[in-house]
Amino acid sequence: MATVTNSGSSKQDTSILDSEVIIANTRRLAPEIERRADEIASLRRLPADLVAQLKAAGVFRMSMPRAWGGPEMTPREQYDVYEILGAADASVAWCVKIGSDSGYYAALLDDSVARTVYKELDDVTAGQVPPNGKAERVADGYRVSGRWTFGSGSTHADVMIGGCLITENGQPIMTGTGPITRVIAAPASSFEVLDTWHSTGLAGSGSNDYRTTDLFIPAAHTFSLQERSQRTEPLYRYPGMFLASWHGVALGLARRAIDATTSIVQNKLSVFPPPPIPLRQRPHARVALAKAEMEWRAARAFTYDVIDQLWDAVQRGNDVSTDGRLAMMQSLSFAFRTARHVTQEMYDLVGTTAVFSTKTPLDRLLRDAITMSQHLLLGDSFLEIVGGAMLGDPAPQLGIL
Repeated sequence: MATVTNSGSSKQDTSILDSEVIIANTRRLAPEIERRADEIASLRRLPADLVAQLKAAGVFRMSMPRAWGGPEMTPREQYDVYEILGAADASVAWCVKIGSDSGYYAALLDDSVARTVYKELDDVTAGQVPPNGKAERVADGYRVSGRWTFGSGSTHADVMIGGCLITENGQPIMTGTGPITRVIAAPASSFEVLDTWHSTGLAGSGSNDYRTTDLFIPAAHTFSLQERSQRTEPLYRYPGMFLASWHGVALGLARRAIDATTSIVQNKLSVFPPPPIPLRQRPHARVALAKAEMEWRAARAFTYDVIDQLWDAVQRGNDVSTDGRLAMMQSLSFAFRTARHVTQEMYDLVGTTAVFSTKTPLDRLLRDAITMSQHLLLGDSFLEIVGGAMLGDPAPQLGIL
């Protein structure tokens, strides 16, 4: 059975990198990732040798189709990988989540084109979908210029994507529902990565700005999440499937926070209120741990329920219903909000001990949980759209709703 080693080499027999092996490789690599958390944060990017090990483990190929030799892992299997990595280090988990979306984007391109964009199964994707660039329509394609933000994993990406407004003579091309937008896909070498990621949360994710000027992109190298996949396999039937397992990053982090706090509570002396007694004997500590476990299990159960419903629908050859899409976005927001709340509660429970990085990971975990929760799709502004759809408002044309 092929497994990853700690040599940093990506050379191995990749023909049997199936879901079982990839999950096992991830578990085996997790302790090293955990040990290197300080290094990752100080570098503000993933170390090159760790990226090589992650590629060797197979985590970046999770969504690649079997027709290409990929594992085509189910959303539940992908969730397991993200949860393991989320507990080890959130920056690594975040980068793997973004970087392993390659198969989903490839499925929106013609197969022959996709194979030229993604030359290797382990090619890493970085970039963002919102249309922060402009693509001027020209013969056979577009001339693209723009600057995008939050390019997580930009420092080790093989392919970059970027959302663009389609223009003609410099002006957006309008339709009855608004301007036309497309997402471009191009080699990472076509973009300049700007050193802008100076953050206390997800510090090692390399979520830099990136830009390009007057880059020619063939029309066939663009896609839209509103379009049907070019592939017929269940994994690619719903354009928003790349979001369905993202929860694992947050819930893996929350699991680590609960476990770390439980260990501290077992041994910490509580001074107030007098007399000093072991913290594990304080009622508030016992209640806080019990509540945290309840919340984590509730968020995980919600996640599993939604994943299973989505997967059942696409396996039957059906489109995911509006209710299913809304539930997916609700479960996603709930998972990240739960992770942030649980980690804050655990941080507060252990008191001053939490501020010492040599004693506990809680300070980093809390900063990571807060930063993750600021994502555009996780805030109240997006839940406003979800709530509006529940009340009968037409959902915006985002592909995921």
